[in-house]
Amino acid sequence: MRLKLVVVVVMLLGGAVLATRGTSDPDVSLSSLVELWADTLRDTDQIGMKMTRVSDGEEMKIGADLARGVADMGAEDAAGTSYVTAVAQPLLPHLRRPGIRYQFHVVDSPQINAFALPGGQIFVMRGLLDFVESEAELAAVLGHEMSHVDLRHCIEKYQYEAKLKKVGAPELGWLVEMAHRLVTLGFSPEQELEADAQGERLSVESGYDPDAAAALFRRMKAKFHEPNKVRATTPAGEVAEAAGEAIGSYFRTHPPSEERVRQLNEMVDRNSRSLQGRSFYVGKENLRDRVPRSSHQYDGEFRAISPP
Repeated sequence: MRLKLVVVVVMLLGGAVLATRGTSDPDVSLSSLVELWADTLRDTDQIGMKMTRVSDGEEMKIGADLARGVADMGAEDAAGTSYVTAVAQPLLPHLRRPGIRYQFHVVDSPQINAFALPGGQIFVMRGLLDFVESEAELAAVLGHEMSHVDLRHCIEKYQYEAKLKKVGAPELGWLVEMAHRLVTLGFSPEQELEADAQGERLSVESGYDPDAAAALFRRMKAKFHEPNKVRATTPAGEVAEAAGEAIGSYFRTHPPSEERVRQLNEMVDRNSRSLQGRSFYVGKENLRDRVPRSSHQYDGEFRAISPP
């Protein structure tokens, strides 16, 4: 970890020098340098993760052990768990790692949240199940969390934390601490955006409304009063902002909702030709009645994608 920070500081100092001296290429911006630094750190991490990659079976064992560590978050809602499990089934064939067996849990908590643990352990808080407005939005959430497992974000984060803790055989107290750390630390913004993109693919390929995820993030932004990001307007402010983003973008848990909405909208726009003329399921009544689309499709719940 110390080596990473030294590399970042050296890069930041180099960027600051470039900014103060000026650059002859107007197309080279501090934001592009920030992305380059983040990519360098991320690529270095990936090398280490691939060298110590665990099998699907090992990951599922780790996930099952960690799931015991979140038992204190609230009792499991059996009816909610049954519904969420059914909604997730059409997404499973579109994942890249068929060896992972997913388990879903709805926790009786008012928090508007969901999270994933290694090995396919997906948790949804009752507050989030009450906040989404359609089965399509729920499918987008599930696709996002499943993607964190499918893309190995969860197990890599576990490997980091386990290495930092330098512990031997896990005991229950350690599992509780580790599970809570994994839940509260979150993922890097790059990983969140990657999971957004794959989660969108999973829900759309399963026949759900392509606009559901973006609509959910817009409501979340309004719900939590997330401000719009104001960019720096002076050279000195831009340097300071770049320094903060270079480190912050790698460790910050969530990108701004407006960035996530923009990416999702662009993804839908890029694929608009293949979506035109097709009908996708929304499922507001399904969510209300807790009846999955696989059991019953309501009339009037399909939305056709029209040409732009």
